[in-house]
Amino acid sequence: MEKKGFDFDEKDKRFLKKHWRMMTVFGVLIAVAASAAAYVLLWFVQTAQTTGFVPTALGNWTIGYVVAFVLHLIFWELLLVGSWAAVAAVLLVVPWYRNLPEEDKRGSRKRGTREGGDAFGFLVLITWLLVVWFDGRWALPFQSWTVNAWVYSFLAAVAWDLLIFGIPILVAFLWWIRREVGEAA
Repeated sequence: MEKKGFDFDEKDKRFLKKHWRMMTVFGVLIAVAASAAAYVLLWFVQTAQTTGFVPTALGNWTIGYVVAFVLHLIFWELLLVGSWAAVAAVLLVVPWYRNLPEEDKRGSRKRGTREGGDAFGFLVLITWLLVVWFDGRWALPFQSWTVNAWVYSFLAAVAWDLLIFGIPILVAFLWWIRREVGEAA
């Protein structure tokens, strides 16, 4: 059975006990940055609606509004939060890491990483946006979309991805199988 959550071995526990002050500083920095990011999100949502950048009624939004909203939000988050948070993190981490004993530097391992990713899901999203664009529904308010339009555009995106990437993968797989069978004979 796979364990969920924090899985610390003895080396990790010793490291945390030894450097608990710095880990606390990192935790505070992360909490302040997350709070600032939430504030910037709320500020941007309010400002975008009052200035008319996006409609106040969600049903009047289009894909174009969503993309523009997300890109502008990322810009403001990077400008108002990411800029100072990255500088603070570098100013804290670099001197701290330089002063770490060699045994602590060598003992570090990958923490909090997950295996794999959702590259196919991201690819389907990008393809879906292209399908919506080419179908002429980019500027169509969501309230005028039918469920069928959502489902068919999603299935079209998956089909295009499978067609574009699936056929070469299938050909490569068949070539590999043929080569393996030929070597085995």
